[in-house]
Amino acid sequence: MNAVPRSARTQRNRSQQSLAISKNQRSRIARPPTHTMMSPKTPKPKVENVSVLQQQTPILLKALLFLKIGSDIVTFTLIATAVTVYSWTVYSQQQWSQEYRKLEELQRDERNMTATTEVIKDQLAQQAENPATGLVTPNPSNTIFLKKAPERPQPQPFTAFTKPPEPKPKKITPLGY
Repeated sequence: MNAVPRSARTQRNRSQQSLAISKNQRSRIARPPTHTMMSPKTPKPKVENVSVLQQQTPILLKALLFLKIGSDIVTFTLIATAVTVYSWTVYSQQQWSQEYRKLEELQRDERNMTATTEVIKDQLAQQAENPATGLVTPNPSNTIFLKKAPERPQPQPFTAFTKPPEPKPKKITPLGY
């Protein structure tokens, strides 16, 4: 017996039959009838043009195609938006990290400067307490009072309507005899 199961054989027989039918139908369409070829009156065979009827695409299929194209566009737009948002997020996090490092560095420098200032103040205070430096504690007897300087007259500002003052003529002296 054959090793091929019965269902597979029947499917093969059906496909061969449909192939044979389609070959027969094709041969009828492609060849002109035999009586025209044997006819002595017409030396040329009679050829008929067979028009292929174009079936119109169903409305449901058109709607599905339109839906597919629309969903492709929406999908592409969403993917592009997601990639853009992701890259912007990564970039902003990198920028934030760099700026935060700068801030920490500035804060560390500020703490170091504050500590250095306090050390210098402490050194000056210790030097002031040392009598060898010649510094004297302040008291009213060794305070210097200065007189207030007289106020200077304010120069008048120039405007577009006033003339600037003319310079005084210089004395011309001969350079040599």
